[in-house]
Amino acid sequence: MQPSLLAPEPAWLPELLAALSEYEVLSKPQMAALLQRDRTELDPVLATLVAKGQVGKLVGDVARETGHRLTRKGVRLLAELTGNEPGPLPAIRATTMLGHELLKNDLAVVLRLLHAASVVDVLRWVTARDQLADAVRVLRGDRSERIALVADAFVAIRTPSGPTALLVEIDMNTVSLVRMMKRYEGYAAWWRGGGPERRFGVRSLRVLTITNHPQRLARLREAAAEVADSGSHGLFWFATGDVLDLARPERFLEAQFVTAAPDATARGLLN
Repeated sequence: MQPSLLAPEPAWLPELLAALSEYEVLSKPQMAALLQRDRTELDPVLATLVAKGQVGKLVGDVARETGHRLTRKGVRLLAELTGNEPGPLPAIRATTMLGHELLKNDLAVVLRLLHAASVVDVLRWVTARDQLADAVRVLRGDRSERIALVADAFVAIRTPSGPTALLVEIDMNTVSLVRMMKRYEGYAAWWRGGGPERRFGVRSLRVLTITNHPQRLARLREAAAEVADSGSHGLFWFATGDVLDLARPERFLEAQFVTAAPDATARGLLN
């Protein structure tokens, strides 16, 4: 059934458009969680926005995930509703990156919900590449190799003992284990050389890899363990996307994470 183009605009329409602008691409469950709205409220409004060309749909190549993003018309509508200048058009356009971006935004939404409930105090959430990028040189015999380090997100969280931070790697099994091993080797060298404090102003930092399959997680842990000495095993933490439950965001605080240590057992990431 074709959505009515004359349906009244809900009071939360600017909030919906602002969320799409902020996160660039969102699934329906993510939008419903952010707005604290039932899907039965969200679906007709979203259908109307799509029919008017103000919101576009992206369908993933592999898992057939569906994401939504603002179009140029949607950017202009948001500006009209808020009285602000039109913002930039969301950058995400490639369906090949959709699963990656939606998994990253699952983490962003879970943290937003935990922060709103005063369960976790999120100080910073950064995804801009120019604010995340760094590099390190690793010695190989009498030569050195430059390893570029560009995580998918940086999160700073306040804890009773002071701020701690996570550099997040979203892994969709599209990067070879050889490349991931080299990346982990770079992170270990960067960490030993004071990279967290120099680049982000924090001393306490962990590299969190969230992947899409338990078997991939096991291989990534092995790769990190192979290039990390015993002193840096605790730098690397791993979990599958199951820890990101939009309906129960507090699950992120449960003991579902493992480090690169060979004998590691499941632990809480923020405990």
